[in-house]
Amino acid sequence: MSITDRGNKAITRGRLRLALALALALCLAVLLSAGAAGAYQWAQTDVNRGLDAHRLGELAEALRLYTQAIDSGQLEPYGLSVAYNDRAAAWADEGDILLAQGDKKRAQKDFDQAMADYAKAIDVNPTWGMLFTNRGLTWQRLGQYQKALDDFNRSIDVEPGYGPGYQAKAWLLATCPDAKFRNGGEAMDMARQAVFIERNQGTLDTLAAAMARTGDYIQAAAVQEQAADLARGSQGDEPAPEPLLRRLQLYKQKKPYTAPIPPGAALRK
Repeated sequence: MSITDRGNKAITRGRLRLALALALALCLAVLLSAGAAGAYQWAQTDVNRGLDAHRLGELAEALRLYTQAIDSGQLEPYGLSVAYNDRAAAWADEGDILLAQGDKKRAQKDFDQAMADYAKAIDVNPTWGMLFTNRGLTWQRLGQYQKALDDFNRSIDVEPGYGPGYQAKAWLLATCPDAKFRNGGEAMDMARQAVFIERNQGTLDTLAAAMARTGDYIQAAAVQEQAADLARGSQGDEPAPEPLLRRLQLYKQKKPYTAPIPPGAALRK
């Protein structure tokens, strides 16, 4: 899961958006292989345009396009669950912006909208692990760690082969600001499973955090070095993310990484 304060949040968002992009790609592949009718292409295109606007930070336009596609009635169940998922992420991102501006009332409303959309997506497609993982990551942004953990567990239950579910759970158990949710041993188990499913910069970063939480700082630093090497690319000419390198320094100092309390925790006491 590729996380001091703003660096942590930015990487979490990056993970979420990567999942959204993957979901949309899968959706479009299904639709095209089914030979969707011309009228149907209109809704599909709006979801695609919404994701493009979302990536550019044009959240009002993204929300408009996602809503237009959802309200059209032309999306089949899989595509509808994608649209609800993507709109939920846009609501949550807008909520973060409003929080940074000090507008807690509107931010709360946006996060409520996000959770409502995740619920609708799950109602449509209850066996898709990504939906539970994404909702869990949003609960985590609100400091609702038990709800996040519950969703990560449900993601693993409904789709045992979905690696980001294990990774999200491992990260929470290894780095949670609330000590009662930290469990280094279980985090190690979850992180190893995530690495087994897909070995990449994010899963190795998570495994290193779990190792540090158990006190195995030497191995944690070694694994974090591997994550940094992957981040630098095959030619070694890409810069490794600063948050990843800061965690590496912590492990070399024999300290675990603990995530900061997210700003959204102020909304739900």
